[in-house]
Amino acid sequence: MPYYISQTPMNPVSRVLATLVAALTLVGAFFFGLVVLVLFVGIGLLLWLGLWLRMWRIRRQLPREEAAAEPKPGQGEIIDAEYTVVSRRRD
Repeated sequence: MPYYISQTPMNPVSRVLATLVAALTLVGAFFFGLVVLVLFVGIGLLLWLGLWLRMWRIRRQLPREEAAAEPKPGQGEIIDAEYTVVSRRRD
């Protein structure tokens, strides 16, 4: 014999009303969850967009690798030196 928290209504009108209330509760819970999901996805997209824009601005401000690798004429110093090997490491 199954155990119920509350007795099942015997009146057909009560059964229909209980079914409608249960269906509306399920539909309401579904839409509430859908709204929460949409809010979280929207907030996540906004955070991602903000981070992407911030990284884009930072990348624009950094010098290019090609420009940084080759010194421009008249800039930088050339160091020239002579050296003597003092000892060699033996393997």
